[in-house]
Amino acid sequence: MATNPTHLDTWQLSRRSVLGLLGTVPLAGTLTAAPRLVQAAPDADLARRIEEIMARPAFGGARWGAQFYAPDTGESIYALNTGEPFVAGSSSKVFVGGTAFLTLGHDRRMPTRVYRTGPVRGGVLHGDLVLVAGGDLLLAGRLRPDGGLALPDPDHTYHTTPGAGPVSGDPVRELRRLAAEVATRIKRVEGRVLVDGTLFREGTENLANGVTATISPVMLNDNLVDVSVGPGSRPGMPAALDVSPRSSYVRIVNEVRTIAAAEAASARPLAFADDVRHPDGTRTVRLTGDIPDDSPGLFRAYFVPEPAAFTQAIFARLLRDKGVRIGARRGATTGSGARRLVAEYLSPVLSDQLKPMLKVSSNLHTEAFPYLIGAIAGRDPDDPKAAGQRVRRELFEKAGFDPEPPGSAQNRYTPQYFVEFLAYMARQPHFHRYRAALPILGRDGTLKNIQPDSPAAGHVHAKTGTSLRNEDGKWMNRQALAGYVELPGSRRLTFAAFVGIETASADAAREMSKVTGQALGEIAAAAYITQSG
Repeated sequence: MATNPTHLDTWQLSRRSVLGLLGTVPLAGTLTAAPRLVQAAPDADLARRIEEIMARPAFGGARWGAQFYAPDTGESIYALNTGEPFVAGSSSKVFVGGTAFLTLGHDRRMPTRVYRTGPVRGGVLHGDLVLVAGGDLLLAGRLRPDGGLALPDPDHTYHTTPGAGPVSGDPVRELRRLAAEVATRIKRVEGRVLVDGTLFREGTENLANGVTATISPVMLNDNLVDVSVGPGSRPGMPAALDVSPRSSYVRIVNEVRTIAAAEAASARPLAFADDVRHPDGTRTVRLTGDIPDDSPGLFRAYFVPEPAAFTQAIFARLLRDKGVRIGARRGATTGSGARRLVAEYLSPVLSDQLKPMLKVSSNLHTEAFPYLIGAIAGRDPDDPKAAGQRVRRELFEKAGFDPEPPGSAQNRYTPQYFVEFLAYMARQPHFHRYRAALPILGRDGTLKNIQPDSPAAGHVHAKTGTSLRNEDGKWMNRQALAGYVELPGSRRLTFAAFVGIETASADAAREMSKVTGQALGEIAAAAYITQSG
């Protein structure tokens, strides 16, 4: 559960973003009916442990809700305010992930393909070279040699969060491989290098902390230019910038000043300013602010407004790096005939595509999924979110869920709604892949530092959610945790736990979030400990 205030999922997922995802097509796999809860006598030991946590002095005046459900018996073994809606924060991303999983299929791969539009003679392409985006959200150097994904928390999509930085891998590795494959067949392109992003119409979405992002089927390095900032040689000197990936698409003008450590309290924050688009499509933007001379480094990410142009500039550079010459000769004509495949890259499977959204709670990836599902499952590239609305309703109604339960427009859900949905997902084919995409208590993602020394560490897979908001002059810390407790003997519980507590200030809410985050993890751990005997 994230504990830094700028990485606390303070956004409000709209009902449309969370559940309004899909179009009218057959669902991937065979869906089983949603279970319904049977209220049983609560487990006394579990209830005692949970109530001891909730009764701590630090939580005076807090409002709690929780439910733990055993799908194998159909019984609820702990219940508190289960029918009351609570602010879910990013825990509601389990609905987005579940919808994608069920409609696109756990093993779907997103292709990135390169085509030619003319003949190749003697290594010369008499036509255009076209890179066609297939919606791969992981063209970002995240894939590690062992097949796992680099998922740092905080992720670079939360660029203003202290500790954020570039993803560790080469951000253009997959495009570099495509360029190398093209270069084995083509030595000169007499036409143009183009990027086709027509899988769906782009849109603009508001992310957390006032960030606006273009949602596109082209997502190279999450459509970010990562800028690592280090202090200059002495106060008064410009900062040192490391820009990745570099391209002719955008020039970042360095106006970050090095200041003495003693002046750190008055340092200007890093910010991009005066983003100018030139007639040729390139851009210039200023990076302003201060960095103390003893700083280990700062980070900001520039969100690319035109992903296709950004990717085109980088792909053309990579081709040139591989020895491919680009540019039409005088009088040359570009090909306009049928496209012929030259190179192809297939993404990791969909269950891996879910991990940036679920493991590290990337809002950027969350906003991309409605577009992807509407375009692919809904077969509507022009208005994929509207197509998504239609299939979302079909999916949830067929499964026995109200697609718009009371409060969902404000991203409020009851504990019972969560545990029933999670139990439903647990009965679907290949469920283990969905569960694996969730953060793991004490091990990874936003749960890496929650209860790492507990016996339950490694046995709870759950999505975090945090909202710090000023509500009618009162600063509220609201947090959630929802997912699975994996027990010995292949048994499991589904659960959802929520807390809301008033604090005196924004700073107090941030500090309280660290305490309530651990408490929710401790509650989940209590279920593992009491039910494992």
